[in-house]
Amino acid sequence: MIESMYWRQELRAELGWLKKHRRYRRWSEKQLVLYERRLMLVAFQVRSLLERPKVNDHARNVRIPVIRYKKIGSKPFTFVGGGFPEDRFDISNPEPSELGVLDVCNQLIHYYWMQTWSEGTAFKGMLVFSDFMRHKWAYEFLIDDLIDLFSTFANDSSAVSDLSFHWNEKKQDYVARNAR
Repeated sequence: MIESMYWRQELRAELGWLKKHRRYRRWSEKQLVLYERRLMLVAFQVRSLLERPKVNDHARNVRIPVIRYKKIGSKPFTFVGGGFPEDRFDISNPEPSELGVLDVCNQLIHYYWMQTWSEGTAFKGMLVFSDFMRHKWAYEFLIDDLIDLFSTFANDSSAVSDLSFHWNEKKQDYVARNAR
């Protein structure tokens, strides 16, 4: 990534589309797929900014509130015969929690299961878990919270203006720190 300014510009356009298309008189399968696709692309853009030293520490440490549901029983959730999330996760005992932005991105990019819901004409939220987390937790995200989270990275104030590096022996590379 040569210059993150252009990535942020595109991210603002994608977020504008997500805000504009949160409401429909009647949701069709195609509209849900298009929304899901854009949301995944935004998550990928944000993760790309995070994986390079293009985001300051303040933005990097942003978290959002989520509701999580613990995996119950020893049976795995599978596409074939997996049942429904209610069969494998303790939906009756929601736990308020927080997730960092990188974890949120990974849940959306690598999701194993996604179930969405609306209230009235608005796309309201989703239950999602990645392939990695399907044996541990399912997460409930509100769309407004996701858009707010990703908007942090579309803002130019999330860019790095000062940066230092230190050697990381484990990675055998220099790692950014003190990104302001």
